[in-house]
Amino acid sequence: MSTRWAGSGEASLFGLGRRGAGAGKPEVHRTGSRGQAGQAGQAGQARRIRSADRSGSDRGGDAVGGSALSDGPLWELPAGGGWPGPEAAVLLLPGVGGDVGDFSLWPRHLAPTLRPLTARYPGRGAGPGEEPAAGPGPDRADLAGFAAELADAVLFHTTEPLLILGHSMGALVGYEVAWHLQQRRRPALALHVCAAFSPPEYASFDLNSGTMTDRSLTALTGNLAIPLPGGTGTPERGAMLRAVRADLALIDTYAYGPRPRPLAYPITVWSARDDAIIPAASAQRWQSMTHHTLTHHTLPVPHHCVSSPLAIGPISHALRSSL
Repeated sequence: MSTRWAGSGEASLFGLGRRGAGAGKPEVHRTGSRGQAGQAGQAGQARRIRSADRSGSDRGGDAVGGSALSDGPLWELPAGGGWPGPEAAVLLLPGVGGDVGDFSLWPRHLAPTLRPLTARYPGRGAGPGEEPAAGPGPDRADLAGFAAELADAVLFHTTEPLLILGHSMGALVGYEVAWHLQQRRRPALALHVCAAFSPPEYASFDLNSGTMTDRSLTALTGNLAIPLPGGTGTPERGAMLRAVRADLALIDTYAYGPRPRPLAYPITVWSARDDAIIPAASAQRWQSMTHHTLTHHTLPVPHHCVSSPLAIGPISHALRSSL
């Protein structure tokens, strides 16, 4: 499959559609389950989603916060009293356009057993709120190389066992980090992925990120329900658009490879029931990414859900319970 964005910026990649509605607790599935079927709705629903998970301050949580561990991509999220003797670390990876503040509400739910780490993707500034550098070109950054750099930083800065949680594009980064750690004989305990395509699906996409106009990029952020700060032409909006473009460029560089690369440890998929971006079928496509039986949960949330209590509660509980 090879899918392109139309030159006008019309969404033709993520198959924008809305999952059937339902209510109640997360539904749990095992491999072979088809999850929530019957996608319906329109792309306009995605545009109406107010994904407040892009900034801690928008959600009444901590400010962007966090501190870089050396000059690499790995960051540590703040905790009021520190992390005395955590049992494990958890690497929290945001989706397209995200940054180190996306998981600002999570530390309080992970304390005191899990030390929360996150990552700053290429195309961002050196610190929170700074204007990012231009997005990566094909000779400057690629997703596999960034994941290898992030895996090296994890190895250098942690001694605890590691869990990984990736949202949307962050699930792809998380899978590649997990693969690199496995190759270095320090595998993670488990990989959790939320509202994400499988790696081979990401590898099939051709986003034309290098030639996409700002107008098309702005339309795309609307289709993906990514809120743009400030008004047209403001530095804040320009910074966000460059960050989104940089992330799309990373996806453009991604190649899964000719052979399956299953991980030697479990994967848990968290589907967003009201996801207007990721099709339901993508959940089961993660099964070939692990030698273990896939665990699949469905949460009553939209795609952008990392600040929703309906996502934070169940996922943080599962992370703590995996120790």
